[in-house]
Amino acid sequence: MKTITMKQCLLLIMVLKTTFSMGQSVLATDSIPQPIYDTTFNIRSTNSFYFCSKLFNIPRNCEDKSHLNCCSFSASIDKGSIIPYSGEISCSNGPALFWNVFENEDYAKEHFESNPSTMKKQMKKFKQEKIKLFVCDKEVSALRFDCTTREDYQFSEIVFYATINGNSIYGQLHLPTNTHSSKELTPLFQQIFRF
Repeated sequence: MKTITMKQCLLLIMVLKTTFSMGQSVLATDSIPQPIYDTTFNIRSTNSFYFCSKLFNIPRNCEDKSHLNCCSFSASIDKGSIIPYSGEISCSNGPALFWNVFENEDYAKEHFESNPSTMKKQMKKFKQEKIKLFVCDKEVSALRFDCTTREDYQFSEIVFYATINGNSIYGQLHLPTNTHSSKELTPLFQQIFRF
């Protein structure tokens, strides 16, 4: 009878581990569960990201001249958590979304309510209006700011907060200049926002 060497044993363990981990990734449901991270770190992704407990593809068409669909994602996740406590998805020459996840909606609301006074102090011109905004098909509390900095740079931003799929979120959506409807956004952002 042939004996198994240590090298063969390790190779067999690696093959079995890979087989089992691949077999576990096949799901019988229509949804993909959020990943579980074992360390505290900043993560980056170029293919997909979670927001509102949904998985979204990241457009990476960076060869196009406009770069509107050349996007990147980063997030911060605590050890043992399944949801990033902060994240960012941004597209070159396009919109950008920044968000924080809080323990409860009261904390998200505090950030939302303190934002206008903070921004107004920093701007040369500042216009604020309450808008109707849907995030992941849920109506949320939202304000739109149209701003001009002291250096005459103009931009628009929508801030919002809500509890969506069990996550209390405060978010900021930076808009390209003169964007008045979500229909003007790139397809990725149209999947998330409606205004």
